[in-house]
Amino acid sequence: MKHLHMLMAVLVIVLFLYQSYLALSANIRAPRMIKIATHVLYALLILSGAIMLMQLMNANAPVQWVFAKIILLVAAISASIKAFQTHATPGQTKTGILIAAVAYIGIVLLAFSKPDNLF
Repeated sequence: MKHLHMLMAVLVIVLFLYQSYLALSANIRAPRMIKIATHVLYALLILSGAIMLMQLMNANAPVQWVFAKIILLVAAISASIKAFQTHATPGQTKTGILIAAVAYIGIVLLAFSKPDNLF
């Protein structure tokens, strides 16, 4: 399950970078299939993460960092939604991409460090 989760995370970040490139360089939005693929990957990422979270909770492992990752994922998804809307202004697109990128960087840092006592 861990490998599936990591694969989905990498693919989500790659698609985010691709959509960001399209939005910032050519001021066009991603094709419909890319948007559908992003939604499917988000669903698989969340499902595999939830399964691994249940396993961690059953083992009584500290999971505060997981809740921080969930909050950052919600921020990244909402910022991406705003950034990649067809009627978003260039300022909204740039701001949304920046916020989502910072959130994704935070998620990756938390995934690698796994701090025991975050709160």
